[in-house]
Amino acid sequence: MSLVVRRSCLAAVQEQFEMLAAAGQLPLADHMGDVFQPAVGLLQLRDLVLSGAVGDGVADRLWRVLVQRSRSDAGPWMIAALGMALPGLRRAARDLRLRWSDDVEDLESELLAGFLERLETVDVEAPRICGRLIDAAVRAVRRAQSAGRLAQQPTSFSAGPTVPGLPWDHPDCVLARAVAAAVLCREEADVIGATRLGDATLAQAVSALGLTRPAARRWRRQAELRLRDAIRAGELAFFPRRRRRRRQSAPVAAAA
Repeated sequence: MSLVVRRSCLAAVQEQFEMLAAAGQLPLADHMGDVFQPAVGLLQLRDLVLSGAVGDGVADRLWRVLVQRSRSDAGPWMIAALGMALPGLRRAARDLRLRWSDDVEDLESELLAGFLERLETVDVEAPRICGRLIDAAVRAVRRAQSAGRLAQQPTSFSAGPTVPGLPWDHPDCVLARAVAAAVLCREEADVIGATRLGDATLAQAVSALGLTRPAARRWRRQAELRLRDAIRAGELAFFPRRRRRRRQSAPVAAAA
């Protein structure tokens, strides 16, 4: 009897992306000749973006080309878009697998389907194109989980820190509980919800708070780290009787 090894969907994307990069048939760098040398290949471009060697504006220009070409030519350009986003998709898949026990292949399939569906409609003039595509992919998995297409991990009632289980692990409920426990202020929860669960850009979400873009990123990042630590510590597994001192309701605007 032969052993059938099921291959990860994300591993298959990586393999196709590497083959595409080796063939050198997609001169993505040529579309940005003022920034990159023509000899820069897909793998090098991805490394440059991931390392932060290029600014957000350049990364968004790169993604604008990828999205537009994938819509008109599909095929290899769609693989290129998936491959460029693969590190973020893998990170999202790891986070999702912490709470769900369905087949990895099914979860990754939903993730890729959500990414490709959003690829057709994402606004290429708005910033953070890749991030919004990955956010949409994560939402697709969560919708599949809510619809029962992906299995829920059995809830554990053992003592000690736990990750919130249904219905508490619905993202909106987690944010509401974080506000009630004073882990987040209302503005922090609203911005995280709007940008991570919705389609709003960070600039749109903080427009009324008077923050510069770098300051807004730092502010949201600090809030997300507190939220992560609270979940890992089990603080959001139930409503605590003793609440923290409530945080300031809004951030101080960055100096002009």
